[in-house]
Parts: sequence; structure tokens; C-alpha cells
Amino acid sequence: MTTIWIAGSTHRTTQVAKTLHQDSRFSVTHIITPSPRKIGRKQEEKNNPLHQFALDNKITTTLVDKKIDSSIKEKLEKVKKPDILIVVDFGFLIPSWLLDLPKIAPLNIHPSLLPRWRGSTPGPSVLLHGDKKSAVTLMIMNEKMDEGPILSQIPFTVDPTWTQTEYYQTSFDLICEKLGDHIEQFLQKKIIPSIQPTKSPTPTALKLTKEKAFISWNEIKNAMQNGEKATEIERASRAFYPWPKLWTKVITNKGKKRFIIHSCFIDEKKHLQLDKVQLEGKSINNWSEIKNSVLE
Repeated sequence: MTTIWIAGSTHRTTQVAKTLHQDSRFSVTHIITPSPRKIGRKQEEKNNPLHQFALDNKITTTLVDKKIDSSIKEKLEKVKKPDILIVVDFGFLIPSWLLDLPKIAPLNIHPSLLPRWRGSTPGPSVLLHGDKKSAVTLMIMNEKMDEGPILSQIPFTVDPTWTQTEYYQTSFDLICEKLGDHIEQFLQKKIIPSIQPTKSPTPTALKLTKEKAFISWNEIKNAMQNGEKATEIERASRAFYPWPKLWTKVITNKGKKRFIIHSCFIDEKKHLQLDKVQLEGKSINNWSEIKNSVLE
């Protein structure tokens, strides 16, 4: 039976962990994941989804606070080495000694058509640039970012209404259907790793910040009135959803307020139409219901 360690934190990592845990060809023997974080007003500690999965299934776990340091190395070197290490949504820099730790290989799942959109957030970049085709990639990790040899790629069509949520869910649903078989084929040397070109055809995937999701209210008005940049703004509203969300600043009778665009669309005249929006301090509303609150 092939032994596997999994490093990550999110529900997507957990989907991968569940898939392999339920596959009789594999044994998930160890989890590496961030320590619980205090959240909310009460600052209560909460386990991330992968940590909770490990607890529920009695899988030994190594918790990481701020970085993978010498103390983590000391702990992991005392644990029996796995055949495979799989890293998904981990959020920490992986040192070379950890990449060298598995007996066979460290693997990563990257939801893009590599070498296109290397980086930690490929989904928003795919949506922002209007890519019609993408893929989810299983690859061998090396010390360079998303440049390791490719084991498999599952292509899919990008729906023009998708947000990050649908993009990533589709990616991981597809890879999880085939993951066990693809790993098994790799172990049996039925898959020949494909070396990636050093240079990517695109820049590194956009790093998400609230600042990058800002757009001026004048640009939005122009898109609504004459269609200028309407397509780009509509794409941005989906690319930045559910986080950090496309936002702007508007003038109201109570002063300048943050204004979030939850959804919008392009009408038959190719003009932008706002749909679900949210004024600072208010709940989500239809634009038609609150537009009179925004002073031109």
C-alpha cells in the first residue's frame, strides 16, 4: 500500500485527502497543516478543514505556526517517511529538505493549464483574462514555483458565468475523480513526466489583495453609460468573488462609503448593469433598490 502525507489547509485539500483516504490503494498516514487560528469577536480557536479531517480520522498531524522551521524538520524526521507527499493550498514556503523527504516524489495539484498562470491564485487570473479553456494539473514539485514536471492535465471549458468558487470546484472535482489512477500509473511508470518550459506564456498569477480589487466609480459609470470597459469589469466582479470582492467608493448623503459589487452583467447593448451590491454598513441589495442613495 502506498503511504501518503498531505500538506494543506482548505476544503479543497480536504477533498483530496478524503479521496485518497477512501481509496484502498493508499494510506494517508500524516497531515501537515497550519495551527488553529483565533477568529471572531470571541477569538475562539478553530481548526482548518484539513486539521479537522485529520482529527476525525485519527491521522497523526504536525501543526505549523508561522513557517516550516528546524523544529518542524526535527518532528517530521522522527516519523516514518511516506512514499508520496501531496501539497495543496498549503500557504507556506516548502523547504528543499521537505521536498526530498518522500521516498518517491512530492506532488502538487495546480488548477491551471500549466505553464499558463503559475502562482498561488490561478483561478482569478483565468477569469480576469477571459480564458475559455483551462485545466487542472498534477505535477512533481521542485524548488521553483509551479515549474515541476507534469504528470497529467485534465482540460475543461471555463463557463463565462463562473466565479472563483465554480472554477476551483470544477478543477478539484475533475482531478479527484482520476487522482488515485493517475498516481498509480505514475508509480507503475505508465506516465512519463513532461518537462515544462522554463518561461511561462503568462505572468505569474495575480496575487489577491483588497487593493487590487478596487475600481473607480467613474469607470463603473462609464461602463454603464457607454459600455467602456464593461467586459473587463464584469470579469473582475467574478474573478474577485467571493474574496476580496470588486469594490469602489461612492458619495452618499452620509459621505463617502465603500461600495461592493457582488454581481453584475452585460446587457444587450453591451453596457454594464449592476445587480447585487452592498453599501458600507448595509446588507446586500439589488442595485435598483439603492441606486438613489448614490449621488452622481
